[in-house]
Amino acid sequence: MEKITLPPIALEAKGKPLSYKPQTCEFSYYDKVANGEQKIYPFAKMDKDSRIKLAIKRYQSSEENTMVSTLNGEQYSKEAIVREIEQETSVGNSFVSLDLNYLEYYLSTFPANAFGV
Repeated sequence: MEKITLPPIALEAKGKPLSYKPQTCEFSYYDKVANGEQKIYPFAKMDKDSRIKLAIKRYQSSEENTMVSTLNGEQYSKEAIVREIEQETSVGNSFVSLDLNYLEYYLSTFPANAFGV
């Protein structure tokens, strides 16, 4: 397996998946991609359901148990965020957009050989 040099990542972020491949129901993780064991399924090929599964798994995988506050002062635990996403509320949709927009930007810094279908 060919090792791949990836951009740096925060230690706590390594446990969060980078992508989700709907055909195999498989999540891809930083260390496995770096070791050549997995490829990242292209973000642009994921449908809405796949993106939601990815966002939920990323929030569930978070090691942080802190509360997230919104600008209007409401606070959410990671479990509450997952519920909001599953119920497809406007707050849940905002959390999906927030996380996946950042992830998409981060993945844009990865080398082409990190991706596969």
